[in-house]
Amino acid sequence: MNIAIVDDDPTIRISLRHFLHKWHIETGLDLSMTEYDNGEEFLEACREGSFDIVFMDIFMEKKNGIDTATDMRKRDKNVVLVFLTSSTDHMPDAFSVHAFGYLIKPLLPNKLYQVMNDIQAILSPVEDKYLAVATGKLELSIKYSDIIYINSDSNYCIIHCPEPTKCRGPFSTLCEPLEDCEDFCTINRGIMVNLAHVEGSDGASVTMDNGDILPVNTKKQAAIKQMIAAYKFEHR
Repeated sequence: MNIAIVDDDPTIRISLRHFLHKWHIETGLDLSMTEYDNGEEFLEACREGSFDIVFMDIFMEKKNGIDTATDMRKRDKNVVLVFLTSSTDHMPDAFSVHAFGYLIKPLLPNKLYQVMNDIQAILSPVEDKYLAVATGKLELSIKYSDIIYINSDSNYCIIHCPEPTKCRGPFSTLCEPLEDCEDFCTINRGIMVNLAHVEGSDGASVTMDNGDILPVNTKKQAAIKQMIAAYKFEHR
């Protein structure tokens, strides 16, 4: 992501750059940041596609943020604009230049991270993955995110999702495509859960968000409980 920071206060630029660097470390997404202390200098560098995101102060001594953003939109209609301000008085003006959001000073990292996560979802949407399931003469495609858990039942497997599906075949064959997905974990013989649907764990069992309680392999209890905790922390 190419990011422009436009603010005449160096302490704000430093703070924002620091928080964005931490977000980069946590997400692993590449960032390139360029700073400008006034709107005129920024506009000289701004061309269509030059930046993915622009963080812009509204109250600048020379050319204010609203006027700068208005001229920016003549050059680039698609860049994501986030205003930085100590007051929400100019929020109506932000709509006219299609601002994505507002960050109130002093900057709070959690607010910034939420904005960045929202922007990332728009700029690089995650494509849905589907599990191919054969049921009789029909082949269904079940979205990964809809799967709560899968369990074996004799010669069959039951896929627990909004519309539970029962299919014939080995558990290992059905679940093989899910093994490389960080959302899925085999917690016991014949039981694979979607960690996104885990409500909690007491070590010996996990509780799913549909209310089902599933047993955990005795030898894996500590490791699986730690895995669930780590997953919940990363996706909080």
